[in-house]
This record gives sequence, structure tokens and C-alpha cells, in this order.
Amino acid sequence: MRSLQRKNFIIAGFIFLLLLAVAVFAPSRSACAAEGKGAVQLNAGISLADNLVALTGKTVTIYFAGGQSMTGIVKEAKGGLLHLAKLSQKEFYDGMVSIDKIAAIETRVR
Repeated sequence: MRSLQRKNFIIAGFIFLLLLAVAVFAPSRSACAAEGKGAVQLNAGISLADNLVALTGKTVTIYFAGGQSMTGIVKEAKGGLLHLAKLSQKEFYDGMVSIDKIAAIETRVR
């Protein structure tokens, strides 16, 4: 009976230490979300092209003057062109857009 109690005590202690280690060494969920997504902010003081460069790797929706839109991940923005990867609702498609044709951009910042 004593050996069974001792064995249970050791197992309980091991589980407690394991849970303590997970709580101490695992980063908080909000810290992970902030690091993973990165702090994205749009800046009205810089050009649209510079904003798109800052959004590299982020998902954006761009709107054209006629009302059409495209959503994808900013792969690269330079030379007056925007490369959108992984276009939404179009599997295996990327797109290239002239930056001067873009009327607005939309992205998630919070």
C-alpha cells in the first residue's frame, strides 16, 4: 500500500512539474499573435507604393477606380508594379497590377 502511495505521489509531482514547465516556457497567446502577424499600419504620409512595400507578406485587398477588387498576398511592389500571390478564390494564380491603377488598399491591422 505504501509503495502504491509513493508511486502516485511521484506521478503527481511529475505532472505538476510538466504543467509548470509548459506554463513558464510557452509564450502567451497574444504575444504569439502579435509576433506572427507583425504590427501593420497604413501611413498616409508615404506613397501608395511605399505602403505596399511595407505590406510585403501580408494579405491585402486592392480596389480599382471602376469598383473591381483583388485580394492576395503582397509578394513584391517595385517598378510601378504590384505582384499579388495566392489570389483569393483562384487557386494557383498570382497577379500583376500597375500601382498607378489602384484607387485604394485594404488590409487587416488589428
